[in-house]
Amino acid sequence: MDDSRPFSSIRQAVIDTASELGVPEPAIFRMVVLTRDGYCVGQRFLFDGVQAVWLMTESIIRFFTDDGALLETVEVGKESSIRKVA
Repeated sequence: MDDSRPFSSIRQAVIDTASELGVPEPAIFRMVVLTRDGYCVGQRFLFDGVQAVWLMTESIIRFFTDDGALLETVEVGKESSIRKVA
């Protein structure tokens, strides 16, 4: 799988967006590497009241409440540019 987006830029995009969503002091409580058949397929970031999911096969990060309601979708470009999806 060819993915030029570094994990650090994904992590920073998650922290920045969590801050914009009002997560106080958006330090990541926990980060989980998502795997399938032994391969990394994405990451889940857990905050207090908010979680974010990024799948390597998609160019978006989805933000959810703890209840599973979608809060925000952020597109991640191939050059690690970040923009919100309407």
